[in-house]
Amino acid sequence: MKAFKLLAISLLVTLSMGVSSCGDEITNEIIKEVQVPDNTLELLIGTWQGTGEAEGATLTFNKDNSYTEISENETLSGTFEYFPNRYMFVTYYTTDWGKENTIYTVVKITEEELYLNDNGHSDIVIYNRK
Repeated sequence: MKAFKLLAISLLVTLSMGVSSCGDEITNEIIKEVQVPDNTLELLIGTWQGTGEAEGATLTFNKDNSYTEISENETLSGTFEYFPNRYMFVTYYTTDWGKENTIYTVVKITEEELYLNDNGHSDIVIYNRK
């Protein structure tokens, strides 16, 4: 009887190790098939004109990772860093108070539209390509 229990336990341990070891490979294959290449940075480059709440604002992103933000009250210039597959970028600039940054999430981007969320606010702001 003890031999039977030992054999049964050994068999269960062996099977559970075998099943768990191949799970990662299957998961990784599925992720690779589903994941679409992130072309957000290529689409982001250019000049965008604000609409609605951001009307009158202009954002310009350049290939050298420099950017300019022009609004009614101020003009900010600096650099930006895009984080692939997170759909986020950070702008870095200097104001009278010192070095600042703003984190944005790209909610949606096409050739003609850019939907941005400034992570400090809950509103989504829409820009059209200029």
